[in-house]
Amino acid sequence: MSESFTNDEQPARHTNKPIHCPACGSSSIHTKNHAQKLGGTLGAGMGVVSSLSGAAQGASSGAALAFRFTPSTQPLTRISAAVLGALIGGAIGCATGAAFGQVIDNTILNNHQCLRCHHSFQAT
Repeated sequence: MSESFTNDEQPARHTNKPIHCPACGSSSIHTKNHAQKLGGTLGAGMGVVSSLSGAAQGASSGAALAFRFTPSTQPLTRISAAVLGALIGGAIGCATGAAFGQVIDNTILNNHQCLRCHHSFQAT
């Protein structure tokens, strides 16, 4: 016979347990997140550079077509589109790099440090 649970009776799947130092048992823990910070910074930089590169290529081909078919171009529109594209590319790159960095922090690096005994460890 299967049991049916209401929303109040279901067991919690994800609980935020406090992290304790495996060396001394202290709960005063600092999370370093070095890879997440570095990944976000590098991702933002690469996103801006790649967006500006794509905008420059698109602007040059668009300018060639505009010079053929119209007497004047609107350079301010092209510049604002390139800046907006660079900002969006930087934001997407930052989010992607930070997500990859968080995975590295949680799986490879000793991301937590005890403030009492200075022991570095991974949370399990």
